[in-house]
Amino acid sequence: MQPGATTEQLSLDLLDQRQIDIAAIHQATGIYTATPEIEALLDQLDWPAQGCRLLDPGAGNGGFLVAALRRLDLDVNDVEEATRRVHGYEFYREAVADARRAVSAHLCERGWTSPAAWRAANEIVEDHDFLLSPVPTGIWDVIAANPPYWRLANLPAGYRIDYEAIVPAHARADLLYAYLDRSADVITRDGHIGLITADRWLLNSGSGELRRRLGTRYSVAGVHRLDAESTFYRPKTRRRGTVARVHPVSLILTPSRSGRPLGTEPFWLTPLPAVDGVPLRDIAEIRLAPWLGPDGIFIVGPDSGLPAEHLMPVVEPADIDGEAVRPARKWALATDTTEPPRAVLAHLDATLHRMPKRGRRAVRWLPPETFTGRLPLDRDAVLVPRIARRLTGIRLPAGRLPINHGLVVISGLPVESVLAMLDDPQVQAQANDLSLGIDNGYRSFTATLLRQLVIPRRHLTGVPGSRA
Repeated sequence: MQPGATTEQLSLDLLDQRQIDIAAIHQATGIYTATPEIEALLDQLDWPAQGCRLLDPGAGNGGFLVAALRRLDLDVNDVEEATRRVHGYEFYREAVADARRAVSAHLCERGWTSPAAWRAANEIVEDHDFLLSPVPTGIWDVIAANPPYWRLANLPAGYRIDYEAIVPAHARADLLYAYLDRSADVITRDGHIGLITADRWLLNSGSGELRRRLGTRYSVAGVHRLDAESTFYRPKTRRRGTVARVHPVSLILTPSRSGRPLGTEPFWLTPLPAVDGVPLRDIAEIRLAPWLGPDGIFIVGPDSGLPAEHLMPVVEPADIDGEAVRPARKWALATDTTEPPRAVLAHLDATLHRMPKRGRRAVRWLPPETFTGRLPLDRDAVLVPRIARRLTGIRLPAGRLPINHGLVVISGLPVESVLAMLDDPQVQAQANDLSLGIDNGYRSFTATLLRQLVIPRRHLTGVPGSRA
């Protein structure tokens, strides 16, 4: 407490800071759902024929709430019934005001008086943090939402402290995970959850435990991919004309076992084709190329003057020409736990101020993501570009370091064997079905996807661990 400050002033300062933190979160996550997709989700939930009370845990501008109310046969000015059936939480005050205006306007259009409409709107849209504040459980039997998504590391420091203290470890890595986990906690045992959401939680290895826990209560009754450009729009406070950087899906979680199961393994929107073989993860090492930060720090040009024995030629996506790797244009500083020479330290001391916070290490001469001992730098391996028109394997010469997450490395098998596996028509068909379409015919091939590919048994004779 500052000298002369009262307890009341300190409390107000903390409240003001929390609102600043919440505004920052909203600025990053305030992406709203278009009405046609909301209506389609409510159709899938069969609202209100199935379900009595509906909750939107992150109400935003009130789009889900208004759509849910529109389907109810409400008597004019029946505030009690409207507020009993539909409810929403929103923690950003400007969005709370927007949602209340939207609800009130909808009710007035139905012939309600302005005082009754505003009274209902104020009760339906609650200024409340769904994650960090107590909420009633066992009241709502339908949850319909487009939960926010933002990584734990991006949360403002003050909010993050409380978030980490309350949100369980398996749901902590992203706001989306936390909303899903708490939604399952507060809904009735036989309730249904409908989501317009990013697909990453269905696929990422880091959300495996969340999927497993949700899978003990729910199966996926329906899921399909959406177009980000038509599914989402941004409020006036965000830059117009930009598409959300997310691959959205619409899905329904049901407490019955009639749907597809959720578990630790990635949940592919298209089930894997039946192939007699072995997953690639069981016979090869698959790693994502490390991120080393901006050029000029751990990545240098040919005229750096640094000791050659501490430099390693790198490969990034721009260095790939068709199915071959061009000669090196940049080099990486190869450092380990042993303190490097003075010239290397002097270079790092002069450049590390440009390293983003997420890339800074306690031992200053170590790169953001270590690669020594993690990649097969002493022998040829196979590179797979993450963004390409088709799954493509490229020979990675020994001694070349792939960098910056745009490439995946496959090792542990002869290069010719891996290239033949990836080019197999059955493997190509799997990759095409499971990869995400981007723009202009390009697709995204992640390390997680590659691990799931089933290699036909005809390629496995003599391959260690294949049980061919």
